[in-house]
Amino acid sequence: MTEIKRIFDFPYYMQKTYNLEKAFSTKYNGTWESISTTEYINKANAISRGLLKLGVKTNDKIAIISSTNRTEWNIVDIGILQTGAQNVPIYPTISANDYQYILNHSESIYCFVSDKSILEKLNQIKAQTPLKAIFTFDDIPNEENWKDVLKLGEDTSYKEELESRMQAVKPNDLATLIYT
Repeated sequence: MTEIKRIFDFPYYMQKTYNLEKAFSTKYNGTWESISTTEYINKANAISRGLLKLGVKTNDKIAIISSTNRTEWNIVDIGILQTGAQNVPIYPTISANDYQYILNHSESIYCFVSDKSILEKLNQIKAQTPLKAIFTFDDIPNEENWKDVLKLGEDTSYKEELESRMQAVKPNDLATLIYT
């Protein structure tokens, strides 16, 4: 690939051009952890395949709410976009009623959240939204985690469908719905 036409083309360009050993770094419990460009792409592809296995269709909406900057947000963002679905990033400190409005208006079917405080707010309104599941970035007992979607994506039987979906995404297709 020589030309970047879609947002998810950037990581592949970076891998071909720079292929960094430390492409993304996030501080967890006081310790910096890094992943390489290749690991980033592999995880984004696993998220994409996991979302396909969950039944995500082209133009579905998937929300992300994170109270901190973190590598997981970037991985999930690219994973969503590669399926032809759209990301709905939501500001973390708004009210539960605002979450409900945005999730309903955007018709988001899944949501990835950073932590317990956001999860608790979402759980107050989840039944009044189209959400099928909420996945957490932090490990929270008895809650679905983004790693569950990564694990689903280990199934490579969705590889061809993912490649087809990626090829179908055009440069002018909607990528993100931003509510301000």
